[in-house]
Amino acid sequence: MRPVLVMAMVAAVLVGAAGAAERSPSEFAAEAKALADLYEKQFGEGYTTHIDSRWHLVYVSALDDRTLRNVTHLLALYAEAQQRSLFREPLLWNVTVVLPTVNDYRKSSPPREVAGYYNPATRTLTSLTTSDVLIHEFTHALHHSDEVRANQRHPVWLREGLATLFQGSRVVEGGRLEVLPDPSLAMLQGAIRDRGIPPLADLLVMDHRAFTEKAEICYPYVRHIMLYLHQQEKLGTFYEAYKAQYTADVTARKALEATLGQPLEAIEKAWRAWLLAREPPWTPAHPTVAHLGIRMRRAPEGIMVDAFLPGSTAQRAGVLKINDIIVSVAGRATPNARDLAPAVQSCKPGQTIDIEIIRDGQRMVVQHVLGAIRE
Repeated sequence: MRPVLVMAMVAAVLVGAAGAAERSPSEFAAEAKALADLYEKQFGEGYTTHIDSRWHLVYVSALDDRTLRNVTHLLALYAEAQQRSLFREPLLWNVTVVLPTVNDYRKSSPPREVAGYYNPATRTLTSLTTSDVLIHEFTHALHHSDEVRANQRHPVWLREGLATLFQGSRVVEGGRLEVLPDPSLAMLQGAIRDRGIPPLADLLVMDHRAFTEKAEICYPYVRHIMLYLHQQEKLGTFYEAYKAQYTADVTARKALEATLGQPLEAIEKAWRAWLLAREPPWTPAHPTVAHLGIRMRRAPEGIMVDAFLPGSTAQRAGVLKINDIIVSVAGRATPNARDLAPAVQSCKPGQTIDIEIIRDGQRMVVQHVLGAIRE
């Protein structure tokens, strides 16, 4: 079935679900079944569907049953945790979560160098990986519903800040969200010392194009703005203040100043001092870092193994193969070499990690013991 035709059919299913109108359980159930039937017909053999009526999620999956159960459990945990901490209301509609084969993912014309994406027009989350990308895009899906409910459109720095914050987190006892250390911290600290980041006032007014042109800096930048609020237990307060003041200030500057009780320039100064004082995830006492031991080249879905470094752990172990495409390392997505290095080096030499790969068109997870290299 052609993608354009499928989008038209999905749009037909979603007619009447636009806007912020609340719907009854029976309306949710009818739409969920229609979506499941439509996508099952589109993808055909090898796919299963699962409807989570509690959280309004429709799964269309090429994964094995065990992995799909893990994914549904994970997203249910995050849906509950984020509803408790930030997005207070349930989804206004069913979100379809498509977990396709590699070939079907490629046919979906995904954005360049990403292993997953959320399409607000069809309310569909498509993910090639079960890594942190899945949580990033799921946060976008939850945020999208919250924006529509409030009849608002939030700036890119806020949308990506929340998505990248929760991307690097886990749900702990009591349903709380614990934010994990991020390997981009050291790079961001270096950029601040080198005066290589834009002023906070400029970040708040960036459009999507300007933001993505400086993605290497902007993504960790906005993540750590959100982390600054989160660690002071003021993230929810800030978000509610922003929505309340939206018509007066779309950029969220006023909400930041009101929440933190300072003018923006003072907030930025305090944030920079806080950030520079933080310790990167793992700092060795000697100049040795974890090492994957491969030569690589770019592939649409990630990093392709082109060769092994002579004598490396990867060469000796034989776990990775030439032409494997590395999608994630230790739960962190690796769309390019820039992301691969910090993901590997956030782990310790000798540590056994999960590496999500594509081999001969099939997704799989392999376990690999990291080697070490002296810088």
